[in-house]
Amino acid sequence: MDDHVKKTPDTDNVTEEKAETTAAAEEKKAADSDDALDSFLSREQEDPSSSGKPMKRSRKMLLLIIGAAAVIAILVLVLIFVRKQPAAVKDDTAPPAEMTLDVNEDGVHEASVGVDENGNLINDGAGTLLQVATADIDKIEVENESGSFTVISHTPEGEATVYTIEGFEDYDLQSGVADEIATHSATIEFERVIKVSADLSEYGLDHPRAIARIKYKDGTSAVLRVGNEAAGDAGAYVGFGTSDTVYLVNSENVADYLFKITDFISLTITEPNEDSENADFSSLTISGTHYDEPITLVSDADEALDASYLMTAPVDTIANAIEASDIAGNVRGLYAESVVCVNPSADQLASYGLSEPYATVKASYPDTDIALHASAPDENGIVYLYNPDTNVVYTIQLAAVCWAKTSVDLLMPENPLPAKKKSVGRIDFSDGSSSYSFDVKTVVEEVTDDDGNEQESYTTTASYDGKELKTDDFNTFFQNLQTIKNIGKAEGTGNSLVMSVTLTYTTDRSPDTLKVYTGDATNYVLELNGSTIGAASKSSIDRLIEGAHHLIKGEAVEAL
Repeated sequence: MDDHVKKTPDTDNVTEEKAETTAAAEEKKAADSDDALDSFLSREQEDPSSSGKPMKRSRKMLLLIIGAAAVIAILVLVLIFVRKQPAAVKDDTAPPAEMTLDVNEDGVHEASVGVDENGNLINDGAGTLLQVATADIDKIEVENESGSFTVISHTPEGEATVYTIEGFEDYDLQSGVADEIATHSATIEFERVIKVSADLSEYGLDHPRAIARIKYKDGTSAVLRVGNEAAGDAGAYVGFGTSDTVYLVNSENVADYLFKITDFISLTITEPNEDSENADFSSLTISGTHYDEPITLVSDADEALDASYLMTAPVDTIANAIEASDIAGNVRGLYAESVVCVNPSADQLASYGLSEPYATVKASYPDTDIALHASAPDENGIVYLYNPDTNVVYTIQLAAVCWAKTSVDLLMPENPLPAKKKSVGRIDFSDGSSSYSFDVKTVVEEVTDDDGNEQESYTTTASYDGKELKTDDFNTFFQNLQTIKNIGKAEGTGNSLVMSVTLTYTTDRSPDTLKVYTGDATNYVLELNGSTIGAASKSSIDRLIEGAHHLIKGEAVEAL
């Protein structure tokens, strides 16, 4: 049995001997290394995929481990560094700070925080530095990186106290902003005491972002200094009175002290219309360096057309319904993105491109007149907008003042003859060689619907040469006139008349005459009341003329 054992190799012993030999070699190779590190690097690790057989770490794996250790060391150093920075983490569970409030010999409110015999804070939780009624505030003088402003209070007899900005009493302010500053100046609260006897430069309080000097009606005052924002949106550092104690406050409670004057001014450029009777302008004129000549729009007061606005200059035509409506909606009720200048000088207006405006709109309403001046848009589509009535320069998107980018072409009507059939008394039609006149008559009747409401009912008939035309065919022919479509700027000038239509109305509106001339290979030129307005497809006009011939002959008229 012993011989058999000697003849059969013990694999476990062989493995151990190899491992010992390898370990010895590694120890010799790393003789000058640190013992602990050498032991770590030369130890063996089992690979689960090798059926339990031991496997040495590769050189690549060792390098990765060394690199990871270096990264961890760096992170530890960074963490140590960060821990040395001013603490800003809120602790809602901390007991309230122990405070002593007083007024010094100069009448300035002061606050002392409770400390132990070693000068350490007893409690660093939340507290109140000052609390008075807002009505007790006389004024708040603020200096910040953008300049200075003073909030003043006024209490009309029998009314609540109101707050405004000194020197800007005639300007509309953003609702509640001045009152909000007064509220934050009456009650000054903090969320945590950061440090007493602090190095103020660590918190931005050696050169504060803002200093508020609050004066109360009892003759006392308070000084609040606003430093840096704490990390992680925890709040803002402030100092109070003459003390070098640093407090953490809610950033929203001191944000208004960082305002510029322009931040207080209302963003309302023009007041919205609140009375439907004053909604439409009687006339509106657009001019400026962007336009070769002024464009004038008027409201269509006549009931003869399905149109709200007419263009009277530089051409006399019905205005495009969509473009004109957009312009009408971009004058009243405008709201700015920001206020950039109040009471601008001539030089300031020039710097904003407003001394010679890119576009100017002047509109007359039953209750007021409005004038606005716009600069050329920048690469982001922003324009400076000046309202002389408010004496303020604003910024606004070009899309919100489309009158600054319109054109005569855009204002040309899509349908040149949007006449209401009930208002037409005669139609004079020519196909270029023959002329026809249709007499039109509309009878109005009062009818009662199923709900008992009275409504007007219209019955229209037409005749040619004393003979009444078929109602359905005439209605289709008239609809074809209404739907003549202006497809845009004409290519070429027509010189041969193809068709002419004149509508004479039963209202006070002067007749409208549409003439169609030869154009290019596919389109005809359209002229309305003597002004070229665009073009129409040849096929549609040819079919309309064909329909007129069918109408006269008593034949069916096809709709376009």
